[in-house]
Amino acid sequence: MIKGLGIDIVKIQRLIDGYENFGEKFLNKIFTEQEIEYCNKHINNFEHFAGKFAVKEAFMKAIGSGIRQGVWFKDIEILNSYTQKPYVNLYNKAKLSFDELQCNNIYISITHTDDIAAAVVVLE
Repeated sequence: MIKGLGIDIVKIQRLIDGYENFGEKFLNKIFTEQEIEYCNKHINNFEHFAGKFAVKEAFMKAIGSGIRQGVWFKDIEILNSYTQKPYVNLYNKAKLSFDELQCNNIYISITHTDDIAAAVVVLE
């Protein structure tokens, strides 16, 4: 049974601007070390950062919570399997919120163009 659904779309330039204004501090506030390492392996790294950011936002919508309720971006980690399939690791308040909804699975889909990244999250 579906217990949560979230969608988000983000302009890739928004993340580029954040990085240009605040540097590594910007990335370190939003992404885990593993996420940063993965994204920086790609030529178009900000497409990947934007995709992972969109998943984080979509997940917060799916659980009906966000930063105001104590869920932080780094509590939602988006990694990739050896086949490049993205998956989610949860920590702290994000994990508690997921468990409170009595969910067992997280399904995500990420897409991007040169300008926009989007993600959908389904909680089951």
